[in-house]
Amino acid sequence: MPRKARQYSGTIEECNNKWIVALYIRLSVEDGDDKVESNSVSNQRQLLEDFIKENTELSIYDYYIDDGYSGTSSDRPDFQRLLNDMKLKKFNTIIVKDLSRLGRNYIEVGNYIEQIFPLFNMRFIAVNDSIDSYKDPKSVNNVIVPFKNLMNDEYCRDISNKIRAILNVKKEMESM
Repeated sequence: MPRKARQYSGTIEECNNKWIVALYIRLSVEDGDDKVESNSVSNQRQLLEDFIKENTELSIYDYYIDDGYSGTSSDRPDFQRLLNDMKLKKFNTIIVKDLSRLGRNYIEVGNYIEQIFPLFNMRFIAVNDSIDSYKDPKSVNNVIVPFKNLMNDEYCRDISNKIRAILNVKKEMESM
């Protein structure tokens, strides 16, 4: 359960140089219908909350959770809500577990990190990838970032090809 004292509900202008945080969590496939929240989402939430506890200059504004949505498209309900709230300047920092949680589309993720977030003066942190656009601006422009995004994109293509192959084998077996 998040610490209520660390959450913030005002505007960025009132934050007195604190970092007001949007925590974004995503999982493409649910891991159980009998749960309110999937294990992976709970684990991501815990990792991000632990990160917040270690960095006292950060205050949680809200959680944005897309449980059961693919990262291949940015057309996800809470991601769209996050973008809308960003435009309304409700927070000034976005934190994700890693780049793949933001998305798995190489071009879109690169565009958000390199163009859109800076346009809105948004601090971006990917905890497990050691990316922090404020504390270490070079971490965002590091040559590794596009490669990680490309690998995240390729992972989706690879899984899609494997699933298609399995479905084709099943189809051939049924026709025998």
